[in-house]
Amino acid sequence: KLKFLLIPIISLILTSAVYSADSDTHIGVDLGYAFADIGADDTAQTIANLSGSTVTYTYDKATWAGRIYMDYDIGNDLFFEVGYLQSGSLDAKYTISGVTATEAYEARAFDVALGFKDAESGLFFKGGAHSSEIDGSATITISGTTYAANANASGTGYLFGGGIDFDSSGGYTSRIGYTYYANMGGESDADIGFLYYGFRF
Repeated sequence: KLKFLLIPIISLILTSAVYSADSDTHIGVDLGYAFADIGADDTAQTIANLSGSTVTYTYDKATWAGRIYMDYDIGNDLFFEVGYLQSGSLDAKYTISGVTATEAYEARAFDVALGFKDAESGLFFKGGAHSSEIDGSATITISGTTYAANANASGTGYLFGGGIDFDSSGGYTSRIGYTYYANMGGESDADIGFLYYGFRF
């Protein structure tokens, strides 16, 4: 499934880069960490309430994430941007009286944004929207037998972020930034903070 999601946007970026004679069009790659609260505390408490037993658990607070994008300068201060974000898996594990349960979530999003940048300082800010999907899987092991389930959610949300660009030798710009993706998969309590280091060509 992921391959079919990636192909259209990679083709769009490469085609625009090759055929556009406008130097105001750029492509970029951001790599970093996606921070999210998957609600492990609440899940553990719910299991404890239902079972009447103490639950021990561990969970991820962040995972790797990557984003590719294309932007277009509108005048000296504004820019338009379209991109694709993919996260790794955020996992949680719960244990109670010999019973083990796990859950894992991955997220992906297509996003568009309008931004403002200051050429002198390199600072930039942006806001926009995304169409995103969350894939979830869960397993529970009882007496050596494992049961599995899968679910996903898709929908739209908003985003905002900012960062700073640094001019580099070799015809590219490096950058440090942070983007907040709200309501991933259309879920009101599913938000991701993407902290990254990137390259813009």
